[in-house]
Amino acid sequence: MSYMQLKITILTLHKKTTYRIVKYLSVNRKLISRLLYAILVIVAVSCSEVKQDYDFTIYNISIIDPVKKETVPNKTIYIKDGKIAKIEDSNDNHKSNGNSSIDGTNKFAIAGLWNMHTHICWKGDLNETIFPVLLSYGITGVRDMGGDLDILNRFKKQLLDDPSSGPNLYGPGPLIDGENPIHPDFSVALTDQNYKLILDSLYDRNIDFIKVYSLLSKDLVRQISQYSKDKNISFAGHISEYITPTEAAELQQKSFEHLNRIEDIRNDSLALKTFIATVKANNSWLCPTLLIYKRKIEIAQGKDLYHPLYDLIDEYLKNEWSQIKKKREGATSNPDKLEKLESIYKEQKELVKLFYKNNMQLLLGSDFGGMAFVYPGYSLHEEMALMQELGFDTYDILKMATYNPAVFFELTDTHGQIEKGKVADLVILNTDPVSDISNTLDINTVIKSGKIVKRPVSYTHLRAHETGRNL
Repeated sequence: MSYMQLKITILTLHKKTTYRIVKYLSVNRKLISRLLYAILVIVAVSCSEVKQDYDFTIYNISIIDPVKKETVPNKTIYIKDGKIAKIEDSNDNHKSNGNSSIDGTNKFAIAGLWNMHTHICWKGDLNETIFPVLLSYGITGVRDMGGDLDILNRFKKQLLDDPSSGPNLYGPGPLIDGENPIHPDFSVALTDQNYKLILDSLYDRNIDFIKVYSLLSKDLVRQISQYSKDKNISFAGHISEYITPTEAAELQQKSFEHLNRIEDIRNDSLALKTFIATVKANNSWLCPTLLIYKRKIEIAQGKDLYHPLYDLIDEYLKNEWSQIKKKREGATSNPDKLEKLESIYKEQKELVKLFYKNNMQLLLGSDFGGMAFVYPGYSLHEEMALMQELGFDTYDILKMATYNPAVFFELTDTHGQIEKGKVADLVILNTDPVSDISNTLDINTVIKSGKIVKRPVSYTHLRAHETGRNL
């Protein structure tokens, strides 16, 4: 073959190959486009993953999940835009992720705590004094159980604008009581004539639930129950003096505060059994506030009631506490009175143990603002310690203080557990609360809505009665 013939042959083959390639590309244009697009997406995702930034991370932390009753070690929690962006197994690279990081080595993370019975909406500046204290003690949510509705809504507006400035807040505004209210300053007197007007006015001002009190007639409790069903809003509070505990449960009162009226049936096994069954059937809750019964005894005995938090308490409240102390002290000189207080407290504890044994839904609250020498923040930890004294499993106590409130308020999609996508309300503890619930006071860091709280209270580990100072 001559040189010229070889050249012509090569050119012919080249043209045929080029034609085939062009024809293939033309026929499979969509396939090629899709392949190129997929490659670009993979590259983009890979780049974004590398460049992904977080507000901060918590690495090598043990996460406590009281719902599953497990503690998972060596995890890294990524926080971004107020939420938990993701959770991964820890490795050395996690330490440098984000703008800042928290070393969780040998530490424990729990979801934010809730005080489900407190009073913080009775004075307009308590957001400035009480909110920081509550956050310092790891309390990222509260249920106010009666106060001024204007103050409640103003506080809620503040928290809407800056969720990290205080605990999540739910409340009813004023107490709803009978014609002669027990606490007239923070109550509305309901009658057969005005109940619809008053309930409508409160509902229109965006209350979260209706707080019922002790002197409502049976008919009015029934009207409130029906109103709640019609408006899809719950009612909770004291059991009226004019109905039985079981009747209150049948009317679907959502929670029973303290153990008022329930203690009246403690020795009637049939009535108690019926009450328990009715409460469970109607998905109601109990918030026993055992601490207030313990505190009544301590006041009567003249015990040391000082805690450093006393110096932060509003002067009005200090004066009120002082008057109560003077009135109730000296019971030790009256053995019958002191014996009665101690007997009541013993019976209350037995009731709470019975409710726990029967798997009833329990909430934890302390009644700050309603009971003397019950301190904000610290008192919830006291209530948890009382549950441990009764023999409760510590995982269950943590569940009562973190997850149960989320169930109660139907917030489990956003709160109550440390999970991806949920609001970053967390408490980092130096020591394990599962081994001893009092370790919830050994606080390292509090995170509210994805921001690290600047804690004004640095002495959360201090217990009351251990300060060497009395009042």
